[in-house]
Amino acid sequence: MVLKIACTFDLEGLAAFEAAGERIRGTDFLVLPELVDGGYARLHRDGGPRKDVAELSQRFAQTSRKLDLNLIAGTMALPDPSGVVSNTCLVFSCGLIAGQFSKAHMYRPLGDDRFFTPDRPGHPVELDCHGQAVRVAVIVCYDLRFPEAVRPSFKSGLDILFVPARWPRVRDEAWRALLQARAIENQCFTVGVDSRDDEGGGSYAYGPDGAESFALGPNPTSGEPPWHMFEIDLDDIRRTKDRLDTRADAWLL
Repeated sequence: MVLKIACTFDLEGLAAFEAAGERIRGTDFLVLPELVDGGYARLHRDGGPRKDVAELSQRFAQTSRKLDLNLIAGTMALPDPSGVVSNTCLVFSCGLIAGQFSKAHMYRPLGDDRFFTPDRPGHPVELDCHGQAVRVAVIVCYDLRFPEAVRPSFKSGLDILFVPARWPRVRDEAWRALLQARAIENQCFTVGVDSRDDEGGGSYAYGPDGAESFALGPNPTSGEPPWHMFEIDLDDIRRTKDRLDTRADAWLL
């Protein structure tokens, strides 16, 4: 099954995507980067998370409903009922929250530990695409350096691992290598979407055999479009596992 995946990099890009009309018809997933509401620069400038996360969440729900797609809504600073704030990705399907994934590893050089409380990696959720259930999970940026964060999802079954990030372009080679490694070792697709501002860089997707499905280089160019679209074929997972299904041999899990 071929899926259409789109990525955009900030709230202005989201608005441009929403206005794109026929060009985005049939999109299955739209993916945004980590801290899509302004990044670490805004966090430090304002002295903490924004207070209108409910309004932002409502906007994401409306986008998912209006465009009839699954939205991997980057991350935002999300408080729980007790006031504990996590760096959290909400996953929307047809306007409803279908999953919630919080950053598990705090990247101290940018102040994650100052603003957020870590949480355990989430479990995959099943999202409908053309009547077929697609199992997806999300880890956030720095979590990518910890392969054990993905293994429970691998064990339970995983089709796509989304990685919203603010990964600096000076470490683009590591970003690409780790995305490819997570795809190969978990026999799934990985989709890493980075911001395009001073805190970010390139965005990439890899298939279960490590083949590159999408690449947007780390350095923005003049006149670059605010969103990008690419396709993946989920049957690549079956073809890869027909040759060797490593989950059957992963006895240490």
